[in-house]
Amino acid sequence: MFKRIIVLILIIFAFKGCTKDDICPEDTATTPNLIIVFNDIANPANRKKVEVLTVTTDDENAYEVLKLVSTDTIVIPLNTNSDTTKYVFRKSIIVNTDTTKIDDNVMFIYDRKNGYVSRACGFKTEFDNLREEVTNNWIEDVMVNRNTVNDENSAHVTMLH
Repeated sequence: MFKRIIVLILIIFAFKGCTKDDICPEDTATTPNLIIVFNDIANPANRKKVEVLTVTTDDENAYEVLKLVSTDTIVIPLNTNSDTTKYVFRKSIIVNTDTTKIDDNVMFIYDRKNGYVSRACGFKTEFDNLREEVTNNWIEDVMVNRNTVNDENSAHVTMLH
């Protein structure tokens, strides 16, 4: 019985010590991701899926961000520790049993602006003056729709292929 009372007192003190700032609410704005849509080069107003897309970071610690997806919209992170983020966008074309892989190296360049959110949520980064460089193998053109990445409400970049 004595142990139960001690445990109950410890639980009460643990919750009494929590403040509103100790938990980051889900709807709190944090560092946004980059939203990219793919459109048809022949008709730029129309969306066009990339049938087999893989996106990999292009740095010394390379990792896959997306693997073998068929989509017309992707959401990828930008590097919060650098003014550039490099990716390899790989499109796989499968004909019968043969697979041809075509790579485009894409570099996003931006200015970072860090801001304090709260003790629980920490800091967030916004990206201003967004621009890109691309090798143009299968991605024929890139349009920056919004040069400030501060939310995930709409596409920031359109890639035409």
